Order: sequence, then C-alpha cells, then structure tokens
Amino acid sequence: MKKLLIIIVALSCSLQLHSENNEEWGAKALERTVSAYGVSEHPSLTTSTIRPLTFWNNRTVQVGLGLVGSGIVLSAADMQTRALRMDYIPKFRYKYDDYLQFSPAVAMVAMKAMGVESRSSWERMILSDGLSMGVMLSTVYAVKYGLGRLRPDGSTHNSFPSGHTAMAFTSATMLHKEYGHLSPWVSIAGYSVATITGISRALNNRHWLSDIVVGAGVGILSTELGYLIADKILGNRGLRLPVEEWEPVRVGRNPSFVGIGIAHNALLYDRNEWARVTPSGIGFSIEGAWFWNPYIGVGATAKVGRYANLVERATLGADTTPDPEPLNNMSLLGGLYLNRTLDRAERLHLGAKALVGVGYNHHLATTITNPTTGAQVATIEYDTSEHLSASVGVSLRWIVADNLGVRAYADYNYIRTDWDFTPTSEDGTATPTRHSAYHRPLTFGIAVDAMLW
Repeated sequence: MKKLLIIIVALSCSLQLHSENNEEWGAKALERTVSAYGVSEHPSLTTSTIRPLTFWNNRTVQVGLGLVGSGIVLSAADMQTRALRMDYIPKFRYKYDDYLQFSPAVAMVAMKAMGVESRSSWERMILSDGLSMGVMLSTVYAVKYGLGRLRPDGSTHNSFPSGHTAMAFTSATMLHKEYGHLSPWVSIAGYSVATITGISRALNNRHWLSDIVVGAGVGILSTELGYLIADKILGNRGLRLPVEEWEPVRVGRNPSFVGIGIAHNALLYDRNEWARVTPSGIGFSIEGAWFWNPYIGVGATAKVGRYANLVERATLGADTTPDPEPLNNMSLLGGLYLNRTLDRAERLHLGAKALVGVGYNHHLATTITNPTTGAQVATIEYDTSEHLSASVGVSLRWIVADNLGVRAYADYNYIRTDWDFTPTSEDGTATPTRHSAYHRPLTFGIAVDAMLW
C-alpha cells in the first residue's frame, strides 16, 4: 500500500502542468452560455456560477481522482463483494470483456473514418490517444508488478489495478473528448460500455472491487493527461473544435437519471427477540427514474445485497449456536421519486423516493448446534419464493459534470423473510414449523448517476 501511495503522489505531481489566467473569462463565459443555451435572464446565471476549465478543476479529472481514492477505501469491501458473487454466480466464465474493453475506441475510429467531425484531425487524434494509452499502460503495469496483488481466482499476482477496466475507461474518455460534443448520449454510451467491462471483471472472478474502481480512475486520468500533453505540443494545429475554456450552466431541467450504487446494509432489530448471527453486509444497485418536470418522477431500482442474518432467540435456547451464514436478497422495486434543487446553479439536488415491489431470498440453510457437544439441534431453511418488499429513502446529489452526478443516499427497507424451523430428531420425523418476519435494513450508499436531462 505504501508503494501505491508513492505512485499516486508521483502521478499527481506530474499532472500539475496547466493553469489559465484570464481576467475576462467570467463575462465571456456568461455571454456564451446565454447565447448557446437560450437561458437568458435566469437569476442563477452570474459570473460566479461559471468557472474556467483548467486541468485541476476539470470535472473529468476530479472524477478520475475520486475513483482512485474511492477504490483504495473500497478495498475493505473486496471479500464481501467476492462472496456475494460466489453465492449467486460461482460458475460465471465468459470472455466478452476481452473485446468489450476496446469498443469505445473502435467506435471513435469508425466515426472518424466515416467523416463525422471530431475534436481533432487524424494526426492530432493519433498523438493524443497514443500518449493517453502510453500513460495508462505504463501506470497500470508499474503498479501491477510493483504491488503483486493476488487475483481473486488465485491465478496470478498482478490483480491491482484492473487493466481491462483501465483500457475501457481510457477508450471511453477518448470517445468523450473527440465526440462528446455531438450528444451526451455518445459519452453515456462509451462510459456505460466501460462500466459493463469493469463489472464483468468482477463477475468473471478476475478482479477485486477495488482493482476495478482504481482502474477506472487510472483510465480517465491517463486520457486527460495524454490530451493535455498533446495540446501543449501541438497548440491549435489540427484542432477542429475549440478547446473548452469555460463550463456552461444549465438550469430548469428535469433530473432524469440512471445510476449504479454501492451501499452498506445495517440492520435494525429488537435485540430481546432476535439474535444477529452475522455482521452487516454490502449491497449493489442499479436505479433509474424519469422526471416529467423538475420535481416529480417515477422510477425503479434493482438491488442485491448481503444482510445480517437474524434468528429468533426463542428457537435457539440457552446452549445453542447458529452457523454464521448471511442472508442474501435480490429486490426489484418501483414507485415515486421527488427532487428539489438547493442552490442557484442547480448543482445540488435533494431527493426522496417511496418504492414497493418484490424480493427473493437466496437459498440458505442454517444449522443450529450445541457448542459443547457439537451435536446438531435444528436447521433453519429460508423460503426462496417471491415476497413483498418496500423502501423509502432520501438522497443528496451533486452534479459533477453536465451529465454526471454523484449521489449519497439512505434507504429504509422492508424485506419479508419466511423460513422453516426443523428440530433434529433421531428418527427424522420432526415436523418443520413456518416462521415469518420483516427485516428492516437501513442502507447507506453512494451512487454514480448518468443524468438524462
């Protein structure tokens, strides 16, 4: 870890190459924003809400740095993430991600070959992208073989960071820089493919969660640095579109979104009635909502998570111990979404939601034993059929870039669980008794949203 921190500091120092100083940028940016987006005399449009784009306040660079930092923090969740994968899809093995990682770059070259106007000429694009690839590959392989982290499948000691993910996000950022001006959907498509590539590396048991998140950050930062160096070398030569020196502000839009999130699932329960036999776990979600105005929308979320397993104290007895098996649950919920902006530039959004749907518990059989004799006393087997689930939550979203938001959220969930309690008998004729309860996990998470204004 010390080697990793040294490498990150060295990379950060090498990035501090660029700064602008233009006394008239504010007024010019305001004038261009009003002219380009037709928002005229909106009270939020002042020179204080529009900022010049230098390297360090470039939103994409900030996202990349955030991903690297988040990946290091998320290393604490690596084992739980892999355990969740092993519970649901232990035999998942597909190699499509070997090819998917290159697809944004292939799309970029194809669009260029078809004559679609890009940011750069062929020569400038080749230099910019070549430098980006060079920075990414040198960084990835230096860290991979400098740290020598074992892969989750135990195959080799070059897990951290994920090269496939770094390549995919390098490709997506190149596509974004060359063709993001055409439509936000170009960038959303590229980064969606890159995200699928990263998730696939975890599904294939080739990388830990932290490998993937840091790899995404390395890919983004490498491309930004590669383009910065090319811009310094070439100036305006071969530049088909102007380099943005200002950041537009857009207001009054409907905050429709699609996002992915990671969360910690805490569990609220009556300690006099229940015994918690496993710690709280991790959860993942895909969530989206369509707003027909800036305030009200409808949406849905699909989520999977590991939750603390509870056993009724009345069924345990004073001299028994349950096996520490977590409860895994998948849910599909839909309902009402609300939104309210909190600042003049409409970057900070307060959200709320109320959802209802169905959930499915992963098959689980817990054995209760006598710790003194080791004898099995009873078994608890959970019902895997669908059950009612519900969730209410609040969120706070910061619009990092025009089509990118980061959202912190807290959800209060209801998950119905049914199980059969069967005492152990010598003749095997014990009759199971059916039990039901609602678990109430409290979820705290963070999500990255593609904003579909």
